Amino acid sequence: MIWGRRLAWLAAFVVPAIVYIASASAEPGSWDTAELQGVPYILGIAHPTGFPFYVLLGYVWSHVFAFGTVAWRMNAMSGIAMAVAAAAAFGVALEFGASAPVALFATLWFAFSQNIWAHAARAEAHDLAVACVALALFAILRWMHGGGNRWFAAAFGLCGLGMAAHPNALWLLPALLLASALVKPPPSRTLLLGSLALTVAALAVYLYLPMRSGYVVAHNLDPAAVLPGAPGGIFWNYNDPRTLHGLLLELTGSDFQTPTYFLASFNPVNVEAAIWAFIDGVHVQFGAFATLVLAAGFAAAWRRDWRATLVVLIACTAALLFSVIYPNESDVGRYRLLASWLAVPLFGALTPRSSRGWALPVHAALVFFLAAGTLRAFQSQRGFFDHSPGEGGRWVIDAVRPHVQAGDVIVTGWLDATSLAYGAYVDGTLPGRIIVSDDKLRTDLYRSWARIRHVYVLVDPHQVGGLPGTRDFATLDGYHELYKVLP
Repeated sequence: MIWGRRLAWLAAFVVPAIVYIASASAEPGSWDTAELQGVPYILGIAHPTGFPFYVLLGYVWSHVFAFGTVAWRMNAMSGIAMAVAAAAAFGVALEFGASAPVALFATLWFAFSQNIWAHAARAEAHDLAVACVALALFAILRWMHGGGNRWFAAAFGLCGLGMAAHPNALWLLPALLLASALVKPPPSRTLLLGSLALTVAALAVYLYLPMRSGYVVAHNLDPAAVLPGAPGGIFWNYNDPRTLHGLLLELTGSDFQTPTYFLASFNPVNVEAAIWAFIDGVHVQFGAFATLVLAAGFAAAWRRDWRATLVVLIACTAALLFSVIYPNESDVGRYRLLASWLAVPLFGALTPRSSRGWALPVHAALVFFLAAGTLRAFQSQRGFFDHSPGEGGRWVIDAVRPHVQAGDVIVTGWLDATSLAYGAYVDGTLPGRIIVSDDKLRTDLYRSWARIRHVYVLVDPHQVGGLPGTRDFATLDGYHELYKVLP
């Protein structure tokens, strides 16, 4: 029995890991994905909040496991992280009384749902943060159920590492503090303060940002530094956080009004929207019938252990308050990964307490239902295994290369700039090019650069009627026009 449970737990990690790695693309993506594929490899600095734990771990991973392209390595690392989160979900389901078969198929259904698989197969800082939060939740439940104080301390340390991977993990902290208040006797002051100190110690990873920025500047590693008036270059020195102003911009994301929206998320008026976002997300990922089953699972979990249920519920849904009001996010699903994760322990709580009489067919029906959901989810998402030549950001790298020479500057929006930066700074397919991400199209600034270098601006012609001080240079496709800046 014990070995069977251990094998099921291992499968809860290995099966998703294999699937995610097998479906990971070898090509650079675009947008944030390309950035998070490339920045760790060169020990650079990503957009706010810098995600230093992800970057540092990614640097070690991409150099130690030097197989395939750098993009594939970082995609695979995110897949491993999400597989860790799946294994932790299996463990939490056991804490809610799930049998090994129920916990395993609930975990695999979660792992193969669209939103989870889509993010697990690509480089994503949220994946590492979710893995840390999931492990922290397992640890805090072990402590609540009589485990030693080391579980309590581990939960807080993992929370800090999660925030160092992505600040969305900070929504776990209220749940951990709630857990410490619900358990009798409560943790000692020494244990609580020591555990909070572990959180702070983990957050010290953010010191990487000013330290690395200073090194990059001192050793002239940022190619964009040769351009007068250019801010810290993408990939290498975003926001130039060696300065106090740059560090504050990097840590707070104030350029995107993130602190304002974070504070606004505490407005109770957003609770209704968050609840509907949760219900709609469960419905989309698992289906209408499964949503009803999960409602029953919540009732069963509450009866089994209302304290643990409340802690897990808050930890997995609090971030929805921010996700429903933040307007600067085109992929809101990555802020809602934990909401899907919650389904695993709720499914698990439906496992009958008894193994006799009516409980046997109920248990068998639950296993069959979860296995069928797993198979249906896997079949529905098989498209993640399909990859076309030159997919993602590879095509724009190949399209630009014949028109721009080494030493030239390419200015474009964030969507394509990260792909081009990957080619220029990571895999060498755009050697010597300088990539600048700028959506403001400040042609006067670019014309000053054009006195010392060839400068090109890549834009969508449907959105830009013309660029003063430039001439149309090349058409890459219907949505990408290359202009050359005149000095």
